[in-house]
Amino acid sequence: MVSSVEAPVRPSGGWIPARCAALGVALGALLVGCGPEGAGARLEGDAERIMVEYTRIEPETLRDVATFSGQLDSEHSVMMKTETDGVIESVSFEEGQQVERGAVLFKLRSGEQRARLREALANRALAEEVYERTRKLVTRDATSLAQRDRATAELEVAKARVDLARLELDRTEVRAPFDGVLGSRGVDPGDRVTDETPLVQIDAIERLQVSFGITEQGVAFARNGAPIQIRVLPYPGETFAGEVFFVSPTLDPAARRLILKAWVPNADGRLRPGLFADVDLEIAQRENALLVPESAVVFDRHGTFVWRVEDDDSARRVPIEVGLRKGGRVEVTLGLRPGDTVVSAGTHKVSEGEKLQSAAPASSGQARREGAVAAAPGEGT
Repeated sequence: MVSSVEAPVRPSGGWIPARCAALGVALGALLVGCGPEGAGARLEGDAERIMVEYTRIEPETLRDVATFSGQLDSEHSVMMKTETDGVIESVSFEEGQQVERGAVLFKLRSGEQRARLREALANRALAEEVYERTRKLVTRDATSLAQRDRATAELEVAKARVDLARLELDRTEVRAPFDGVLGSRGVDPGDRVTDETPLVQIDAIERLQVSFGITEQGVAFARNGAPIQIRVLPYPGETFAGEVFFVSPTLDPAARRLILKAWVPNADGRLRPGLFADVDLEIAQRENALLVPESAVVFDRHGTFVWRVEDDDSARRVPIEVGLRKGGRVEVTLGLRPGDTVVSAGTHKVSEGEKLQSAAPASSGQARREGAVAAAPGEGT
C-alpha cells in the first residue's frame, strides 16, 4: 500500500513542507488584495504626475520702454550777487532756508544813497515851485514861453534824479528773484563786496528738470508731453513720474543724440539737483500682448518653446516666437492664445504627454488646474 507522506520541498537553507509554501503564496496574494484601492491608484495616478507650477496667460497692455541716462537740475538756479559795490550791513536769512520771491537777503550800507535821495527830492520840490510860478507868469504875459519851457525841462530833470537816487538805494538790498531754497552764504556782515562777489545760491526745487539724450532710432518717439519715469540711486526700487517739455530741434552733431528735457514734480523735496537718473521713456505701446515668465521659455536645438498644459493636464510642447522682454517676462508673439496655461517652473522635469500637477495652491497667484478646470491667472516664478 502506498504511504500518504507529503513530498518535501527543498529550498535553499532547509526543508519546508509544501503546505507551508502554498500558505506563503496565499498570504502574499492576500496582502496585495487587502491594500486600499487608492494604493493602486497612486501607482497609476498621482505617483505618475509631475509636480510643476502653472501660469495662465491673459492679454494685457505692453509698453515698450527705453532707458537713457540723465541728470536732475533745478527749475531755476542763480548765484546771487550785488548790483553795486559796498559793505555788507546785515544778512536776513539762515542757510538752507526756503524763501519767497522778493524777500530781502542782504543789505549793504546805504547812508550815502539815502543822502543822495533826500538831495534829489529837495531839488525836485524846488523845480516844481519854479515851474508853477513860471506857468502863472505866462498866463499874465509877464514872462516868455521860453522861460516856461526851461522851467518844465528843469522839473523833468529833477524828477529823473529822484528816480536814479531811489534806484541806487534799492540796489543796496539783495532780494530773492523767485521762490526757492538758499544754499550756504559766501559773505558775512562787514565784508566788502563788488558786483562779482558770490553771495549765496538760490535754487527752485519744487519741480526739477531732467535732461537726457536719445539716439537717432528714438527720434520718432520724441514729443512734448511724453510721459517718463526716472530712477535715482538714493531710492532703489522707486520711480518718479515726469513729462517731456522740450525737444531739441536738432541733433548734437558730435554725439548724434537728440536732447530732451522733462519736468519732474518734487514738492516733498526728496530729489536733489545734480543727481544722476535713469530715464525710462515709452517709445511704443501694444494692446492685448501675451506675456509669460522667462522661466517658462525653453530653448533647445529645435528652437524656442513652452510646455502648455492641456485640458487633461498633459504636457504639450508648443513652439513660440518671442518679442520684447520686460521685468522678468517675455512677450510671445506667436504660438499661444489668451487663456492658455503654461508651465512656469519645473520645465526641466516635463516630457511630451506626461501628466502634470500644480505644486502651488490657487491662493499663491498662480494658475492651478484640477482636471479640466483652470484657476485664476497669476504671476509665475
